[in-house]
Amino acid sequence: MVKRNFVYNQIIVFAPDKEPGVTHRCLADIGGPFYSSAKPFRNWSALPFYQLDLAQPPYVDQEQLAQGIARAQLYLDRVHAQGYTGIVIDNLAHLITFERAPLALYPADSPYRLRALIYRAAFGQLFEHAARLGMEVFVTTDMQWSTPPMHAYAGRMSASNRLLADLNRWALDELFEVFPQVRGLVVRTGEAGGAHNQAVGYASHVLYSTTAGLRDLIATLLPVCARHERLLIVRTWSIGIGELGDLLWSPERYRAVFDGFGSPWLLASIKHGPSDFFRLLPHNPTLGLPGPPQMIELQNRREYELFGMVPSSVARLHQETLRHAIATNPRFAGVWAWNSTGGWGGGRAVLGAHGWSVWTELSSALTAALVRDPDADTAAFILGWCVERFGANFGAALAEVYCESAALIEQGWYSGELRGQRAVGKIFLPSLLWVWWMRPTASLLIWADLVAAISDPAATARARAAAVERLGWHADRLANLASSASADAAALAESVRYLADVVGVAHAIRSLMEPALAAAWSGQRKRWDTLIPRIQIVRALLDRHQARWAGNADFPPLELAEIDAFLGALDRAPGLIWRQARAACLLVAYMRGAQRPGRYTYVAGFVLAGALALALTRRNRAVNVIGLLASLLLATPLRQRAITLALPWLSRRLYLLPSIFFETGPALTEWTA
Repeated sequence: MVKRNFVYNQIIVFAPDKEPGVTHRCLADIGGPFYSSAKPFRNWSALPFYQLDLAQPPYVDQEQLAQGIARAQLYLDRVHAQGYTGIVIDNLAHLITFERAPLALYPADSPYRLRALIYRAAFGQLFEHAARLGMEVFVTTDMQWSTPPMHAYAGRMSASNRLLADLNRWALDELFEVFPQVRGLVVRTGEAGGAHNQAVGYASHVLYSTTAGLRDLIATLLPVCARHERLLIVRTWSIGIGELGDLLWSPERYRAVFDGFGSPWLLASIKHGPSDFFRLLPHNPTLGLPGPPQMIELQNRREYELFGMVPSSVARLHQETLRHAIATNPRFAGVWAWNSTGGWGGGRAVLGAHGWSVWTELSSALTAALVRDPDADTAAFILGWCVERFGANFGAALAEVYCESAALIEQGWYSGELRGQRAVGKIFLPSLLWVWWMRPTASLLIWADLVAAISDPAATARARAAAVERLGWHADRLANLASSASADAAALAESVRYLADVVGVAHAIRSLMEPALAAAWSGQRKRWDTLIPRIQIVRALLDRHQARWAGNADFPPLELAEIDAFLGALDRAPGLIWRQARAACLLVAYMRGAQRPGRYTYVAGFVLAGALALALTRRNRAVNVIGLLASLLLATPLRQRAITLALPWLSRRLYLLPSIFFETGPALTEWTA
């Protein structure tokens, strides 16, 4: 195979096989510049097509798109200067017209064709700018993506549908022929549907949920990529759905998928840990396994740590990840760093003036520096960056809080190292469970599991209190220095004040919920009852947080309705919630002991929890409800609809699942298919 050399930012990268000693790829996402803070935004899972796409002609908000392209070119200059060698941009569905296909799938006046032409012209400018800088471009796609005309042509949405395979080949041919700057395609198969779908008709489906199905998809796409001499990057991201639900972290599953694929045009993309972008987790067990070269996904805008609105250092996390990757994998291919992608929530401070916050920009620069030199002095880099940007005094204070932020977040937001087996069914549970993005959960199952895994509850509580105090000190210090610094200084000081207040809320909630569930685990009702007077104190603190940040578009308050409603129910009926908490502990013990795979761990388990909790209410009709739930669960034709209707209802009343699960990510039908 002939190798072609590409020069990116004065770094030589060899494709398709990287020569020994050559600097690794360093890719960045580029969604942030396309967001408009003047429109509602919440879903950060991809470039904000939900803001850009219009249902009526001209089908795209071309003013926002033009502004996004202009900002993206400036962003491209910045990440190029930081040392990034390429970008990853969403998505295939919005770039394809099928005009080169053997049949006219989209009529001339189809909104999907007309949108694609608009996006192709706009993104073509950005891709040309990247090419002038010597940077690669990769395009993402969900598999399977669809539009209504595609769905009508293909019929049944199935991994074995050969008409879908034809559509995918035609789309990939078109992408590579229209955009010579595009170096390859990045494919996600493990999360789709639900909140990822758009009202104007773009949809995605979890179809390739078996080893055989994914191998067949790779076998369909890879020859097209090889023929065009482009790369196919297959993400191993999976969230428990189907046989491949553990592809993210299971060495056995990883080997089964990639064994035998020796093409130099294939890469695998894996997350740095066995779960999502969380701290305090082991390295991903699939790192360094035989197979295609591996990219590692890192996140500079930390979605689970307030979306880049606050300092959240990646220094130790990314340095340890890169050192480990290089030490264990001679075919390590580089990183894909996320500066804007991931999660649901946040305020305008996420975007800053240029599509990212100062904190994310710093983390982005630091990550690129670590890709060049994993043994770099991170503290010196952070100090130099902050002082150059903000002057000696404020810059030094800013560097100090950024350097400390990782430990303070681990103490005040996380729970430290968790004990016990963290894999349940197909999912490796994260080290952060009590809050999802910005919404503290009232799920008794989550709290029961978390409390059982905390090694030293008293020490954990003391560390949280110390983190609140230290962050308050940092906020006061920065506020005092801000008046003599740059215009951004006041907002940065406010971001640290916001972090201190949010961690204070975390401390208050957890100081009530953790001992309550510990009492439920041990069956000590008297300990439970002694906690009830604290409820009003905690609710008053939540009210103060809400009042302080309400209406703040930059730093919105935490989403507290779920936990506040639970605290109200606990105050009104402590005996009823006690029985439900005991049921949750019993179910967690059962799930951990039985280790049942897949759907029955997560769906049957939660329905069982609801039935058990209903039984513990001692209502007259409980037995009938249990019988109905069991019948619905076991009747395969009814299962999807029953769970879709029943599970949210049960969750709201019995505190089974975090409420945000029903708003984000795949629909329940994707889980129960």
